[in-house]
Amino acid sequence: MNDLVELARRVGEDRFRRACAQAYRDAPGTGRSFDVSEPDDPDLPHDLAEFVEGDLGLAIALYRAMPCYANLMYLDHWAPRPELLAELATLLDEPDDALADPVSYWLWCGPFEEDEQRSTAAWHQLTADAPEVRLRRLLDASGPVPWPAKALTFGVVLSMPEWHPLIWQAVRQAVHDYYGRVDAADALRLIDQLADPPPELDVADLQRRLRERRA
Repeated sequence: MNDLVELARRVGEDRFRRACAQAYRDAPGTGRSFDVSEPDDPDLPHDLAEFVEGDLGLAIALYRAMPCYANLMYLDHWAPRPELLAELATLLDEPDDALADPVSYWLWCGPFEEDEQRSTAAWHQLTADAPEVRLRRLLDASGPVPWPAKALTFGVVLSMPEWHPLIWQAVRQAVHDYYGRVDAADALRLIDQLADPPPELDVADLQRRLRERRA
């Protein structure tokens, strides 16, 4: 099998087209939006997984046609991690949120939640020479990333005030995410250097939580 036409033929062309359209419509905001309809055909990505296994190029082509978390969830079981992350980095560089948002969510609840060594390695590979659009998306999903790894990234952009709202949110996520990782003392020093926070962020609550962790 070498293209999506054959893949669609195997599962039914109409079925495939409908699933692509719905996935593309629902992909923006994956993992963060509650205004998402249930897939009409939730089994299709799982049916397709066996046909793309072992062919990373085809798997990514399928994802681009049908961008959804389910088309990513099996890839880490068989694809070499560095090659997989390289492909995902290109998707995070896309201007289209439909292609990038499911990737951010998969990283947030997958590689970034792994043990410190593997999570740090994934973060370093994805942030190396990252363009602004990718780096912003990564910081937005950085809650579970080990603090020393993401603190290096904060340091790179700290001198640019336009990045400060995103740093505020990243610190908040490090504190509030179930698997969030934070060095409370270092985070308190960091936020003292930031410009005004986003209006929706409760700074007093964030400082209180960090002080409690530091104690």
